[in-house]
Amino acid sequence: MPSASDNPIPEIYVLWHPACRMGGLIARRIHAWLRPGNGLGPQVFYRCLPGPESPPGGLPLPLPGEKPRAGLMPTPAQARFANQQIVVVLIDDHLVADAAWRHWLGQIALPGNAEGLRTLMPVALDSTAYNIVEPLRELNFLRPAGLPLPDFEAAPETARESIIRSLLRQLTEAMCRLMLGRTRNGSPPPKNEMGPTKIKIFLSHAKADGTTPAKRIRDYIYSQTQFAAFYDENDIPFGSSFSRTLLNDIQSEDTAALIAVRSARYAARPWCRRELSLFRRPIREAVVSTSERWRLNPVLVVDALEGGSQSAGIHELGNARVIRWADVPEQEEQIVTTLLRETLLAAFHCAVGRSLPEAADQIVLNWLPDPGTLLQIPRVREGQDVKIAYPGRGLSGLELDVLDELFPHVEFHSFEEVLA
Repeated sequence: MPSASDNPIPEIYVLWHPACRMGGLIARRIHAWLRPGNGLGPQVFYRCLPGPESPPGGLPLPLPGEKPRAGLMPTPAQARFANQQIVVVLIDDHLVADAAWRHWLGQIALPGNAEGLRTLMPVALDSTAYNIVEPLRELNFLRPAGLPLPDFEAAPETARESIIRSLLRQLTEAMCRLMLGRTRNGSPPPKNEMGPTKIKIFLSHAKADGTTPAKRIRDYIYSQTQFAAFYDENDIPFGSSFSRTLLNDIQSEDTAALIAVRSARYAARPWCRRELSLFRRPIREAVVSTSERWRLNPVLVVDALEGGSQSAGIHELGNARVIRWADVPEQEEQIVTTLLRETLLAAFHCAVGRSLPEAADQIVLNWLPDPGTLLQIPRVREGQDVKIAYPGRGLSGLELDVLDELFPHVEFHSFEEVLA
């Protein structure tokens, strides 16, 4: 089984002071965002209320691996797979003013704490956050747009929602960099770095239908994230082979996800179909393992069909998530943030799959199986008797009925079932 240093499987702890009025709402939104349902995504835990036998206003339950406090035992690791902690600290004036909380955060932030398997991500909820203890103060804070608010609870819903969306984007991006920097190439990033300098998003679009959606998404990626975008002619050096450069980039280890801007003529453009087909091709991991392990990078479809227009169906899209393009506020943010979450989940399930028990007849996927992608796996296509392990708690009965009919030689088991 890969070690935690090159195969991090995180669990998330959200910390906030009991007097922080926005802490509970933010924590619940983080949980809902990172755990989209049916056992997908990393575990998310809260740390706010005082632990048993603690005085009112005391410190919360210890983090797994933390030294015991008087009257408290350290909590066991909650998640079966987790080997890393990501601690999201919501810092406001109440936390900064509480000496006990400041001291505790200073202890868990010390270098070497939890054997290097803990990553802290401080969030500045107001300007006092930068007065927190030294180990945390040295870190690059997550700074949600729109803060501070004089009265978070009384603020308009649109203002609160904008703040939360901004935080979710920054958190998801930071976690993507942490996961992709270690799980894709099999080696940890340089010390004190979260991952490679730039993770790339490929933008696939038909110029014959216009470039407005693709350009706006590209500009948002460069202006609001630490990712990069591949946007065909702008990223191919003059004099270079168009096809070779395009194919090399789409199959590069640095290209983590693809956005397909589906317009009326997208399906009829050979290069668009070629890009999509190559990117939707599962990749077998080159690791020494009894089980076969396959990775599929995520695709997000931006439906840019104009009213009344038609387009042919594209089987390569499979079960990819779809967002309708509309000229509304924060449209680009919604698209990019959703894609980042899909990228994070793909990397997380890849890491969890590596931790499953080995078996010669087992094929481990990091995506929910569909006929189109399964047929690209040789042992499945050849009708061999194999067992497919896939993320989450299980597909619906209807989905399993379809797969069982199409692939009678394959047994389908969720990650939860494999471990049961």
